[in-house]
Amino acid sequence: MATGFTHEAPVSNSVEWLTPEWIFDALGARFDLDPCSPGKGLTHVPASHHLTVKEDGLALPWAGRVWCNPPYGPGIDRWLRKCAYLADEHFGSAIALVPNRTDTRWFQETMQHADSALLLAGRVKFHRGTKHAPPTGSPGTGSALIAYGTWADTTLRNSNLPGIFIDQHHIKGRQ
Repeated sequence: MATGFTHEAPVSNSVEWLTPEWIFDALGARFDLDPCSPGKGLTHVPASHHLTVKEDGLALPWAGRVWCNPPYGPGIDRWLRKCAYLADEHFGSAIALVPNRTDTRWFQETMQHADSALLLAGRVKFHRGTKHAPPTGSPGTGSALIAYGTWADTTLRNSNLPGIFIDQHHIKGRQ
């Protein structure tokens, strides 16, 4: 008999987890850019422009309304800092979908710069490789949506997504 908490193992060792369509339906929003895309037509992200790993979305400039579902692994903090920079410099607004790893340094850092966050209820079942693949599992943890900028904050606040919403006035430790 197991005691205490158990950890759900990730479905694979991949760092890519494609967002299911129901999240975008509940957000009710369209985006200008997806800088972490597997490619147009392979994802449910309703964005006008998609940048792939070949184009290196992290190295290119971002503007407008950005959807960021970064690779889940080392370097995730660089993507989230770019989301914060986008909003801080008034180039746009971003919503990032990340693993709900509140104990990590990168999560603590990103919350210092976020306008709000939505800790999603339950585990998101992600697609693997293409939007046409069945949603098969989670990266071993819950998920959070982090908002950077006024538009992103309003979009999360008004969404129909289940979970706990935290606005910037309730984030202690903000800089």
